[in-house]
Amino acid sequence: MSLIKKNYIVLLFISIFHCAGAQTLTIRQYIDSFKNIAMREMIEYKVPASITLAQGLLESGSGNSRLAKSGNNHFGIKCKKDWTGCTILEDDDALQECFRCYPNAEESFRDHSRFLKENKRYANLFTFEITDYKAWAGGLLAAGYATNQKYTDLLVTCIEKNKLAKYDSLVIAGYNPYHQQMPANIEIVNSKNIPTTVVQPNQSIMNIADANHKTEKKLAKFNDLEHHHIEPGDVIYLRPKKRKAGVATHVVQEGEDMWLISQKYAIKLNSLYKKNLMSEGTEPLPGSVLQLQHKAEVMPDTGRILKTSIIKNAIGNSQLVGKNDNTQFHIVASGETLYSISKLYGLTVDELKTINNLATNQLTLGQKLVISKEIKSINSNIPIIKHVVKSGDTLYSISKLYNVSIEIIKKSNDLKTDTLTLGQILIIK
Repeated sequence: MSLIKKNYIVLLFISIFHCAGAQTLTIRQYIDSFKNIAMREMIEYKVPASITLAQGLLESGSGNSRLAKSGNNHFGIKCKKDWTGCTILEDDDALQECFRCYPNAEESFRDHSRFLKENKRYANLFTFEITDYKAWAGGLLAAGYATNQKYTDLLVTCIEKNKLAKYDSLVIAGYNPYHQQMPANIEIVNSKNIPTTVVQPNQSIMNIADANHKTEKKLAKFNDLEHHHIEPGDVIYLRPKKRKAGVATHVVQEGEDMWLISQKYAIKLNSLYKKNLMSEGTEPLPGSVLQLQHKAEVMPDTGRILKTSIIKNAIGNSQLVGKNDNTQFHIVASGETLYSISKLYGLTVDELKTINNLATNQLTLGQKLVISKEIKSINSNIPIIKHVVKSGDTLYSISKLYNVSIEIIKKSNDLKTDTLTLGQILIIK
């Protein structure tokens, strides 16, 4: 799949001429036609949109080559043995070689992404930062994508002259190029005109904050995000929720939790707990009636099963089920969520997920969760605790939490600097 073959010199000349800016309108039309497709490929296959667009511009002569016009082939991919689709013949290394053709250009872009993603030859590309188009351009040449030793320079020049890197930045900032936007996963009821947005695929709270000229801290506070990890479809409020809802009550449905209900009615989560006499972190059973405007007379049924064997550990008083080889476990009861369990033991949801290698927030009744692991020092009977670094942690805050000096923490973990990373596990004596 080499770009520069002896019979492609004319096409190469056209491509370089286009990317140098001689026919800006033609280039602009090509970019405008395929930028969204390139961004979708970046989201799904992790190939930079800038690289995809630049390769398309170069290899198809901005969409003017015969392969592109007659076969919708924008990247010069040949048939190979496993190709079962339509074909088009074109002179290349040999006369009338077999090239793939596609029903539309989008299929060509998708095939190009798969070609890179599924071919071991290009595996090293995916170790580069997705926004480092220069590394990707160099990596393509090093992997043998093209025979022309100037291929890296051609790609970089094309990207920079046509400002293609901005499409990488758009994806990183959370822009969703899909024609169909991700809908909200709840129907908002009488939100009192508080502005909202819906989390889209590949978006983080930082992306949403930047796009709406808010701080990450404010959005987290407005939406009680210390209790929830955002997912596509979640409703995010851009201004504070209220202390009471616009309707009086809500009947809890299967799959709903307190955070989701608080978003549905734009009511602060702590207000929802207080009005219903509930402990923060507990969840009501389906069918329970929640009060949204006035204080309840009785607390709704949470289905919580009382725990036994209360053991005091370094985090605080923890209600634990089971203790095995100094590893403390919790058995998931009806109505419990990761958030409610995290509050029970003084942990965060992310800490629980990290300790238990959980990819989602979903739990099953009777599931066994590791709460903390306590090990013994090799040289003494002094307990050693594993601390999972969470957002906002510093060596100073951790030293205060466990009443241990910073120097001891650094020595115990062979730390050369004070820098910590999210999810890092520290040994605390």
